[in-house]
Formats: sequence, C-alpha cells, structure tokens
Amino acid sequence: MLVNVSFAVIVKTPYSYNTITDFLLSQPLTVDVEIEDETAGCFPLKCIEFDATVLYVGMHDFARLTLELSPAEILIYLNMFLVWMRDSLEREPFCVVERFLDSAIVLLFSEKFGSKEPFFDAIRVARWMGEHDELLFRPDMGIASGRVAAGFTGTPKEFTGSVFGRPLLLAAACAKMKPQGQMAACITFPEEEWRGRPFAELFPPLEFDHPEQGRVRQPSTWKLGESRSVEIPSLGTVGLRDVANFVHWPPAGNAKEKARGWFAMIKAKGYYKYNT
Repeated sequence: MLVNVSFAVIVKTPYSYNTITDFLLSQPLTVDVEIEDETAGCFPLKCIEFDATVLYVGMHDFARLTLELSPAEILIYLNMFLVWMRDSLEREPFCVVERFLDSAIVLLFSEKFGSKEPFFDAIRVARWMGEHDELLFRPDMGIASGRVAAGFTGTPKEFTGSVFGRPLLLAAACAKMKPQGQMAACITFPEEEWRGRPFAELFPPLEFDHPEQGRVRQPSTWKLGESRSVEIPSLGTVGLRDVANFVHWPPAGNAKEKARGWFAMIKAKGYYKYNT
C-alpha cells in the first residue's frame, strides 16, 4: 500500500545533542575568535576540540547503484538506508555528524555525548547493522579514534556545524580497505584500537528463545581477523584488524529491488510527474 509518510531520524543522547550544531551552541568553545586574513578576508573561527571515536558507514557500491537506478530510485534507496539504521541509532549515545556526498553517514561517539567507552559503543552499532541486514545493504564500516574539532563553516549566508580531524579520514579509509572475501558484514579499524580486549566482550554469544529448546545460547557468528598492514594514501602504513560476519541473509529481497518496486508503484498511481 502506498501511503504518504513524513519522518525524521532523531538521535537522543543523555545530553540531548541531536546535531553537532546543538553541541556547539551549548558548550564552551575551545576557540572563539575572528580572523582577518589579508587575502581570504574576515571570518569567524568557533570550534571545540575533544576526543572521539568515529564510525564511518558508507553505502556499498554507491556509484554503481547510482548508474543502475533512476535518480528517484536512488533517493528511495538512501531513505531506506537511513530508516534501516534508525533502530540502532535511537538506542545509542552518539551524534549524527554529517553525510559525505550523500553516500556515507559519519557517527561520532564521545564521553562528551555520554559514551563511557566510545569504541565499544561504535562496535555495538556496527555489529547491529551487520546482524540486521535483511535488505542486503552491506555497508562499508570503518572505525577510528582520536582528537577531532567540531566547528562552524560556511558563508555569510549560512553556517553549519561540522567535524574535522584525522579520525574521520582514517575511519573512511578503513571502511574502504576491508579484505576480499564472501563476508556478510565487516568492521575494520586500526590495530591499536583493539587493545587486547576479550573477543566475547564486544561480540558476545547469541541468546534467543527457541520454541522447543527453551533459552538457546550459540557462539558469536563474528570472527576476528589477523593483524595486517596496508598503505593508505596520505596516512602511510597502518596496521588494521577486521571483524567479519559470514552468516548471510537469504536473498529473498534487497533494497535495490525494493526501491525499484516503490518507484514503479509511485508512477503507476500517478504520483510521478516528469518535469521538462
């Protein structure tokens, strides 16, 4: 059934920061000055520096999808991707930062936003995505931690809050450096992030109620890969670790075909009007 729907992805944190702009407007700034450069001109510099863990969630094969789907279909696909993430986003203390080129979501975890263990929270969100991928999005996921700066950028007509720093670049690079193989999901991060943690602490066994066997406990479907070194442009040689899930969802349906189906229904019901 085709219905008119209005929705917004709202992320609640213990400190009620739904956006980086909320955070910037409610906290003391690390830097609050106005710079007057003889060439670039006059502009304000308002930012907050803090430690954070970045989870980069990229839409897999976005360029190929853009070529295979119509513009309206890829918009439907992107919205399905965001709604799919919503269940995980609503229960975790983080802030949605920004979307790069409409093909990735960057999530920020920090003690500033209520995370007691930012890396653990980032892993937990990524794990949820890998375990609930019924529509076969297979997102590219990378994690990195370090010092970031949240600040305002823009023109005299509009300023927006954004986040900058090496962890964003490294998390994006990790997402694109996942190993080859028939994995259902993969999370990649710098080797030092793991810090010798017990695997079961971050990827506990699965527990569920079976109609005949009662409470069932099964080993985790995730596997920790060996350390590997990769060369990342601008960052040099980086040691990485991967955690992969090899349990695939049955190919009963996927987001790409659903996006096509929804758009076909929109056109069939006369809601699509081609503009010349």
